[in-house]
Amino acid sequence: MKPTRILCAVIMLCSLVSTVWASSDVARDQEKKLSRLERYIYGDEQKGGEAERLRQIEEDLFGRNTGRKDAEKTSYLHDFVFKGSPANPSLDMKLSFLEWRLFNRTGEGNLETRLADIDKQVIGSVSMEPLAFRLEQQIHLIIENGLISLHQVTIPRGTEIKMRLKKDISSRIAKKNDIIPMVLSHDVFIDNNILVMTNGGIVTSSVKSVRRGGRFGRTGYVNLDVTKIESMDSTELPIQIDAAGEKFDKRKIGMAAGASTLGYLVLGPIGLAGGAFIKGGEVEVPAGTEITVRTTEDCKVIGVLVNRK
Repeated sequence: MKPTRILCAVIMLCSLVSTVWASSDVARDQEKKLSRLERYIYGDEQKGGEAERLRQIEEDLFGRNTGRKDAEKTSYLHDFVFKGSPANPSLDMKLSFLEWRLFNRTGEGNLETRLADIDKQVIGSVSMEPLAFRLEQQIHLIIENGLISLHQVTIPRGTEIKMRLKKDISSRIAKKNDIIPMVLSHDVFIDNNILVMTNGGIVTSSVKSVRRGGRFGRTGYVNLDVTKIESMDSTELPIQIDAAGEKFDKRKIGMAAGASTLGYLVLGPIGLAGGAFIKGGEVEVPAGTEITVRTTEDCKVIGVLVNRK
């Protein structure tokens, strides 16, 4: 009897631990989504409790509470802003296409700044309406019948995509998990007239690891995680690094051990890359450095039909 009780206790303990781990994973995922929403809307993560932060996002986007339970709000708001559906583009996709129509590129700054730039261009002043409502108004003013024509296409494996750094990177001050902003350097069209990525589109990478320069000539390095980028419909495209900078030299680029197909870009331990230079044992990569990547798989995405002349 005693061994049976011990076995039951072990099973219950394992079940409890699994439940705790699962709950922890869900909480981390929700926090990542909330962080992404706030960086997109406001430029930075906000302070305060989760419920209050979500309430503020609802108020700023819609001017009201959506009536959803707190446990559902983060995923709903994240999907509304970034995911959308095959029939209804996400807020981000609508905004990117609208900016492309007006300025031939994706805008910079937080959501309020980008909408203000469109307001000034279209109506000559900045609207005070809720953010999502303002975007819909602008779409109906600029696009015939307010309809964005969506088409599913495949971005082929091996498609070349160029992007550039928006800020300097230095092994002297970089920290693990630092967000490193990049932008796309060109539009990407499939089948000649389906726009799937726009010039100036935001690419978010992060510092996977960093080492400071040290004594005895030890060079610092920054391991930059550039493993995925997103198309206009927020589909994640797996990529690998192809080149870095105009003076790219394969002898001067290192890939993280065991991760060469994932796109980790190591700047420093075996030389220089894309304009990087050694300064007192540290590696510094200037803003504007261009990185070229290629997709590693065929990816189905939703793009926008554009009548190109």
